[in-house]
Amino acid sequence: MIGLQLPNIAEATLAILGVLRAGMIPALIPLLWRKADAIAALSGISPKALIVCRRLGETDHAQLAAEIAAEMFSIRHVFAFGTGLPDGVTPLDDVFAAEAAAFDDPLDIAPDNIAVVTFDVTPSGTLACARSHRALVACGRGPVLEADLRDDAAILSPYAPASLAGLALATLPWLLTGGTLHLHQPFDGESLAAQVAGQSFDLI
Repeated sequence: MIGLQLPNIAEATLAILGVLRAGMIPALIPLLWRKADAIAALSGISPKALIVCRRLGETDHAQLAAEIAAEMFSIRHVFAFGTGLPDGVTPLDDVFAAEAAAFDDPLDIAPDNIAVVTFDVTPSGTLACARSHRALVACGRGPVLEADLRDDAAILSPYAPASLAGLALATLPWLLTGGTLHLHQPFDGESLAAQVAGQSFDLI
């Protein structure tokens, strides 16, 4: 189990796919969770590592992840995208410079195996929810069918892949159609409108 807390950037999608390809399970941590929330949620699943970005707005996520790891015995490694990382945090930016590896051995994945873990907040506390590969495909098929998406669809997503909704509305339709995923940081409506006006999208 690998905990991920990443915004709506290419690195987030890359990290999710990389964790899955390594045969591990990504646990998607909501972006607004801080130390107490993350520790309370992650304690129930005992992740072996965390992957974050250097900073998100005014929040130093790399330092936050290091502090979370210091209080959780199960976490052995903290990785981050970005520069100027705190001591003990391993940089991941070199993945963009590395040559692509050829995978000759496709993964043998059972549809009902756990693919990702997301979190729900209930009246009794935070609940870790295991999502199977079959469940993820079903979630992604909904937007594909409703929007009548075809192969090579152009998808614009303002949703971070940090929840089941973020995966279902963008990442999964992109994977199912083999199209192009455009990412948007939702700072304000005008910037989103400008990106929409500048290109034709099949799903927003």
